[in-house]
Amino acid sequence: MAIIFFDIDGTLATGTAVPPSAAEAIARTRAAGNLVFICTGRPRGYAESTFGAYADGFVCCNGRLAVRGGERVIDRPVPPTQIAAIRNVLEGLGVGYAFFSENALHYGGNPAYRHVCEEVHDTVGTLADASDSLAGFYSFDVFFAEAREREAIATALANTCLVNPHGPHPSADVTILGYGKGDAVRDVTRALGIEPDESYAFGDGVNDISMLQEAGHGVAMGNAVPELKAVADYVTTSIGENGVANGLAHFGLA
Repeated sequence: MAIIFFDIDGTLATGTAVPPSAAEAIARTRAAGNLVFICTGRPRGYAESTFGAYADGFVCCNGRLAVRGGERVIDRPVPPTQIAAIRNVLEGLGVGYAFFSENALHYGGNPAYRHVCEEVHDTVGTLADASDSLAGFYSFDVFFAEAREREAIATALANTCLVNPHGPHPSADVTILGYGKGDAVRDVTRALGIEPDESYAFGDGVNDISMLQEAGHGVAMGNAVPELKAVADYVTTSIGENGVANGLAHFGLA
């Protein structure tokens, strides 16, 4: 039995649209007894409600929360002191941001970028005041107007975070260093008693680098960033050219 981890955006789906070839190939590999896990920067609620038909489990918030059958396999929220420090940096930069709890997001920062957040996420909540608890957050997104603002965010948080742009869209998801997708791939694979060589990971962004490096077999999409292709064991075709199906076929998984 193999376990296969898929990033969502740019890998499994464009927006919420999964290519028919990918859906069919995933159904075949699951029918053959292999396990499929979504491995995403998105929060649990979004991943489960939108892509539940394609997976046996979910690694959410860039690795810090993983569930299978409704039970947590990984539960590593970010310490409230670290959330507070990150928020202070973002407030100083004048950008927008949204912290993710298990099933919700909490918007804060510049209100001018709230509409950018609403373009990416279905539901937008309100970030608690500084005097309230900041416990129970797992990851966050940032929202801005120009690439220079994204670069300023990446520079200001360089020692604690990895900023992963959402393509040309003025937003990015952020991995808080210390525990990421690669750690989750290792720990989920181990928890389920699957040999490391029987683990596979598909991705397209810089936040997928650790995931591909940790899996027994790392697959970069044809549309992946160059940094990811450099560490991949195999580069498949792009998402619009049956990349998931071709990648699974290459390894005899579907």
